[in-house]
Amino acid sequence: MRAGETDKSVSVKDGKLFSLIEDFAEKCGFRGMIDIDIFKIGDVYYISEVNPRFGGGYPHAYECGVNMPAQVIRNLKGEKNAEDIGNYEAGICMMKYSEVMIRNILT
Repeated sequence: MRAGETDKSVSVKDGKLFSLIEDFAEKCGFRGMIDIDIFKIGDVYYISEVNPRFGGGYPHAYECGVNMPAQVIRNLKGEKNAEDIGNYEAGICMMKYSEVMIRNILT
């Protein structure tokens, strides 16, 4: 993470992770878009933060085939989104970076 935003991520498929997220979301009763930050230390996953928004990792999810705007539009029409957990390719990496450019603007 950098400045509270996802700056690098890798898509993984892990039943233990899927179960953690499903159980957590069901127990909390979330509705709509949420961004969950999860870290894995050793063999244990830790939920560190939950926010009601498109998260900084959204471009990664979209590139992996998760069309969240389409899901939001379906919800606005009163339609329920189909459950589609794990329907993406594993091993896809995302890295954000800032470039630094230094120039003399006086010459």
